[in-house]
Amino acid sequence: MKTIKNKVVRLILTISLASILLLGLVSGLNIQSIRKNTTDSLQGLNDQTVKDATDALRIQKQEELKALAENKSSLADISLNLILNQTRLVAMTAHDIYANPEKYIQNRSVQSLPINTFDFSCNYPKETLGTFSYHLRAPRAVMDPASIIEENGVIVEAQLDEKSLTEEMRRDLYLAFYLEGALGGIRNFDNGDGTYSGIGATYFCIQSSGIDVLADTLTTSMVEYDARESAWYQQASKKKEGEVYWTNPIQDSSGRGDALICAMPVYVDGHLAGVAGSGGLIENIKKMVQSTTIGESGYAFLINTDGMNVIANANSDGNSEINRFHDNLLQSRNKELTDIIEQISNSGSGISQVTLDGKESYLAWSPLSVTDWVMVTVIGLDDASIVTPIEDLQDHINTITQLTIEDINSKMMLIAGMFIGVALVITLLVILLSNQFAKRLTRPIYTLTEGAETISSGNLDYRIQVDSDDETALLGEAFNHMTESLKEYIQNLSQVTAEKERIGTELDIARNIQASMLPCIFPAFPDRQEFDIYATMDPAKEVGGDFYDFFMVDERHLAIVMADVSGKGVPAALFMVIGKTLIKDHTRPDRDLGEVFTEVNELLCESNSEGLFITAFEGVLDLVTGELTFVNAGHEPPYICKAGKNYELYKIRAAFVLAGMEGMCYKCGTIQLEPGDRLFQYTDGVTEATNGEKELYGMERLEMILNRNVQAAPSELLPAVKADIDAFVGEAPQFDDITMLCMEYKERMKEKPIDSAAEQEEL
Repeated sequence: MKTIKNKVVRLILTISLASILLLGLVSGLNIQSIRKNTTDSLQGLNDQTVKDATDALRIQKQEELKALAENKSSLADISLNLILNQTRLVAMTAHDIYANPEKYIQNRSVQSLPINTFDFSCNYPKETLGTFSYHLRAPRAVMDPASIIEENGVIVEAQLDEKSLTEEMRRDLYLAFYLEGALGGIRNFDNGDGTYSGIGATYFCIQSSGIDVLADTLTTSMVEYDARESAWYQQASKKKEGEVYWTNPIQDSSGRGDALICAMPVYVDGHLAGVAGSGGLIENIKKMVQSTTIGESGYAFLINTDGMNVIANANSDGNSEINRFHDNLLQSRNKELTDIIEQISNSGSGISQVTLDGKESYLAWSPLSVTDWVMVTVIGLDDASIVTPIEDLQDHINTITQLTIEDINSKMMLIAGMFIGVALVITLLVILLSNQFAKRLTRPIYTLTEGAETISSGNLDYRIQVDSDDETALLGEAFNHMTESLKEYIQNLSQVTAEKERIGTELDIARNIQASMLPCIFPAFPDRQEFDIYATMDPAKEVGGDFYDFFMVDERHLAIVMADVSGKGVPAALFMVIGKTLIKDHTRPDRDLGEVFTEVNELLCESNSEGLFITAFEGVLDLVTGELTFVNAGHEPPYICKAGKNYELYKIRAAFVLAGMEGMCYKCGTIQLEPGDRLFQYTDGVTEATNGEKELYGMERLEMILNRNVQAAPSELLPAVKADIDAFVGEAPQFDDITMLCMEYKERMKEKPIDSAAEQEEL
């Protein structure tokens, strides 16, 4: 076993030796580099003639000028490659989405897909220009005419006409939502001050509808737009899969100046799905070119070989030949210049001498790799031939020669000898001191180890004594404190365990009591043929605040109750008992349900010291006429299923919650039910069930599962809904009680005839 002492000694020794060796290596390399550079400098200088030196420097200057043109070309390429890479990213993402739509639609019907994901208005105030946003642009043909808002003849806000959208268009528009991540790539070019470099917008235009989804940094107020009518879109759509189409500078569709667009078609199964594109303003490239200065009079300019026109020029002199013939340099009367321009259009990088503006100059050029543009740099011969006089060069040679190689070698040997001697002394000292340090460091550790073994054997009365003035003494005290705490923990553990078992038992009893208070035997009324009813309640904790109830008010009237107490656990369960009892006790066939809730509200407010409240829905069904009288105190509206039709939400206005405020007055309403009709009621724990992605189950999913089981009996419908909720929630915890009730009105009750005079008089 390797002891800590040995490890400490080895570690200190290794670090020390490594430091010494590294220091020696770096010092030696630096000295050797100095020696080599000095030797190379001495050997590189010679007694060339003034003419030879001047020619050599002039050639060097030409190469530097040519390299400068290539560097400027590379800078422009970087800006264009940003646009190209963003376009490819959008195209690849769009292809993946539209080639595999089932991954994103997830077996949902096309008509249920939401299409309002993106903002469809672009009327942003001027002070927000430069910020990032997603939105849609679309042809007028797919807009809802009633939603169009125009300002000065320009559409600034509109909504899609869902009636005119085909299933394919709805699907494609919904899938465009998943392009958000790829389109958002232009956020990477944020300068931090509200401006963006290189890319101003990126988008994907859907071929079938002309709708495009756009991520923009400078949008003003453009909504109506059909990219399919533009020349660049038509040219890009003719390209093969994977090919790129670059435009010449064109006017930006938002009126922001000249722009460059990179577009790429996206094919799915051999058919054009749309065109991905990114655009950038030419102004960004102009700023890069105009920042170029060379010597005292040199400058750079950028030309398009397609038309030989100047795109950007750093020379502001309006009388220069470059500026006078910027539309087409081949129209210049300078034969030397036009010859070079023709050479530029037919070759790669190069440099040539020309008389420009009456001055002998060099022109160096380098083409861009992404487009057919060429970067050109200009410098006068006077600037290019700034050379040190040969006499100064020779004096410099003589000065450097005085520092001879022999002197350098002797100093290097002296330094090396001193370094080796110092290194040996330091190594010996490190070995001695590290050994002593390791002994002192490990002695308290051995003491702690022996004490820990004694304690682990079960002797909790043992105390460790560490003779040290560092952290090991604190560690010994911690061991002793741990021993005391362990003894106390063992003593208290049995008490805590017993208390937890008692609380768990009481909560189980409370849950059983609560479950027994709710109707739980089904069928509830086996001798009644007029209706069928079924209900369930799944509490979020051991006991819950939701409750349901159903009971016969008299021979001909059936009452149903669905309620939700604010809060969870035991307080909500106790308040539930009070509310359930009061509602049932005050419900009578001769009483208006609004008066029932008004009186129950007053009674609950009198004893509501905890500030709880109840949302409640009660309905009383006349089994003879089918009339359902109801009252709603802040609860969710029910779903009604007419015979042979789907479940639909019965929108009713909810009154204030029970126990929320004294003096509230409640009114009742009526619903006419026919044989075969069903009523589904629930609490908000159903629609607000949440999955691991923080998504709500929602009304839309609830209505879908209800209508998939439209023919199911109440006892079959509720388990189907609960199974769908469990599948949606997955492993996420349940935060609220889930309570549901379904009642089916099967047939009318036959009204009993009145036989006796006493019964007639009573009626």
